[in-house]
Amino acid sequence: MRRHKMAGRSLRIAVAAACAGLVLPWLVTASPAGASQAGASQAGDSPAGGGGGCSAGAHTLASPGSLLYPETGNGGYTSLHTLVHLVYNATTNKFLPGNRVALTERATQCLTSFSLDFERTSANTSAGPDMTVSSVSVNGVPARFSFVQPTYPGDPNGQNDPNPAAHEASESNPVGGPNHNPLPPACTPELPNTDAAADSMNGTQCPANKLVITPPTRIRGGAPFTVTVNYTGRPGVHNDGDGTTEGWFRASDGGFVTTEPVASEDWMPLNDYPTAKPSYDFSDTVTAGRTVVANGELVSVRHHPASPEFPGGSVTWNWHAGMPVASYLVEDSVGNYSLTSRVVNGIRFYQAQDLSISAAQRTKNLAIMDMQPDITAFESQFNGPFPFASNGIIIGTPDASFDEEMEGMIAFAGGQIDTDTLYHENMHQWWGDNVSEGGYRMTFYKEGLATLAEFFYAARLAENAAGGPSTAKGRAAFQASLVKQFNQIYGSGTDFWTTAPSNPIPYSLFDTSNTYNRPGAAYIALRQILGPARFDAALRQLQRAYGGSSITEPELEAVFHRWLPVHSSACQERLSQFFKQWFDTAYPAGGGVNRPTITGPGLAGSGFYAAGGTCA
Repeated sequence: MRRHKMAGRSLRIAVAAACAGLVLPWLVTASPAGASQAGASQAGDSPAGGGGGCSAGAHTLASPGSLLYPETGNGGYTSLHTLVHLVYNATTNKFLPGNRVALTERATQCLTSFSLDFERTSANTSAGPDMTVSSVSVNGVPARFSFVQPTYPGDPNGQNDPNPAAHEASESNPVGGPNHNPLPPACTPELPNTDAAADSMNGTQCPANKLVITPPTRIRGGAPFTVTVNYTGRPGVHNDGDGTTEGWFRASDGGFVTTEPVASEDWMPLNDYPTAKPSYDFSDTVTAGRTVVANGELVSVRHHPASPEFPGGSVTWNWHAGMPVASYLVEDSVGNYSLTSRVVNGIRFYQAQDLSISAAQRTKNLAIMDMQPDITAFESQFNGPFPFASNGIIIGTPDASFDEEMEGMIAFAGGQIDTDTLYHENMHQWWGDNVSEGGYRMTFYKEGLATLAEFFYAARLAENAAGGPSTAKGRAAFQASLVKQFNQIYGSGTDFWTTAPSNPIPYSLFDTSNTYNRPGAAYIALRQILGPARFDAALRQLQRAYGGSSITEPELEAVFHRWLPVHSSACQERLSQFFKQWFDTAYPAGGGVNRPTITGPGLAGSGFYAAGGTCA
């Protein structure tokens, strides 16, 4: 993702609804026709079908004490594959009867119940969703379901804690708030507008966005199962912890999807966590004349005659994404898009633009879109082979808060694209998409590498101006550009260093300093420490080892440790201190040591090696 203007709080979308003091019941019970419901206690308290050793799946994948979206993710199963079947009226912006998702999972324990994430409504934005679940089935058999509030991760009283304080929102731990709640937060508050202070909603009740499903019989550990959720209504957007919005943005002719970090659940139920990475198929039936743009490769397009749901006819678009896709990278936009594709170096590249964009602007956009194969080849020099069979770009018209690296189908908002951001988002196809972050605290890891791609782009321009990569002057210019960019960042004011990249609050998760530029500069320094060839080799090893999965900070750092050219214990310890200073330390503003001291050879700061290449 790249926030517009690279400022984490630069574009807030104000909304009409004020949320302070919002109180929601702990359990909200749905009333679908033809489906029985869980009672006043959480579904799964008693083993379905009997049998010992079974229990409810966890309602979060966050670790105890988490501040960053602790309400997201669901345990007890692994996500394998998702079939999305939208039945969408683009004129009314509504999902019609027959709209559903079928999620194939594999149980990792014996399950009496399990959960999904689904934000059906939102009081925090006038563009929020308004959807209703009509029925749920497990392996084709009707299942009971209910919606409950999340409980803070690690609650010793369990997921059914009757204490309302266990279900409160905050960006602090403990919650605090008007009642001085001493417990950790159960969810990140949705800040309603630009001017909201980060703690303005601390202590408010979390919405009931956990869809708890109780199958008619228990699911044994290791068993695959498919849960189908039928739902209708209007998709919408989510207000983040920094006041920006994400999700399904209404366009004049349909919807535009860009959803980091959590708003996929504002248009479909899913296991909403970066490490949940099923493959996807899309079979979307939409208003005739509209185009569906999704992840993967286009399989077929089928046209249908008029029907009661679509008096003017409809069309079904089928896309297949056989690679694992993290929850926030699912693309499924609908509208009046031009759609073309071509194959370059064995990769199919898609290009889609909203036809309401002026012809002149579409021409400008296309000139940049045409660069994607070359940018992909350039970035492959560092990262290794492109990880997917296809790549692409979709440009929509809504004024979303950010552009995003939707997997294999990068989404640009506001009707335009720029080259710098394309380098950034395309780099994400390796970092964040193929190798995903192990949790929200790892956002800096992939945004830093995407920012490094912007530094490489500037260096490439300098290299070409000096004679190109085949000349000594060109290569020297490339290196000099990276050094200059690092030194400019390293000389940033003292407030630049006050948030540790690995420990932001939601309000600062996408701030330029801690999430983009500081880790981006750290990668330049790391490249100097290891040497360019060893740095590139480490990147390729990370792709081989963690491609299609996710990575933690210790796993990331361990690979770079293995490529350190000097393997003395002193150098290994100094590299550990380097990572601690650059990724994990919040420095005080003004006075004393207020930024990392360990940098790299040839860079501002103390460098890394002593005389003779030692680390003593």
